[in-house]
Amino acid sequence: MKEIVVLWSHTGDPTIPPLVCPDTCRTVKEVVIDFQNARGTDKYRFTFSEEILNDKNGNDRSLTIDGLPLEEFVPLPDPSKYCGMACEGCGTGNQGDGRSCSRIYEQIPESVLRLALSKALERRTTG
Repeated sequence: MKEIVVLWSHTGDPTIPPLVCPDTCRTVKEVVIDFQNARGTDKYRFTFSEEILNDKNGNDRSLTIDGLPLEEFVPLPDPSKYCGMACEGCGTGNQGDGRSCSRIYEQIPESVLRLALSKALERRTTG
């Protein structure tokens, strides 16, 4: 059985809570397990793993699925058209005030995570 790994990379700060979907209050780990039970196949298995980052510079957290960032499967909305729901830091998308969009999900709704998992499975089975 081939494995599709959902990897939550973050700093080792013990004050950081588990990654939770804000719309359902379920952890990403719970959603991955539920998705595996509901959609898993005989050929592919979804697993959740965590990696503690030692690097204090750059991105202090990320979620990848099968080695690709979540945003590769479900891109954020174009901030020039709409912004504010999925990412923090850019507010209205205006570039004039010195803020810039991080272009990563600050919070991951369960529907976005499930869509990304579906696309990862589809990518593996058709590619």
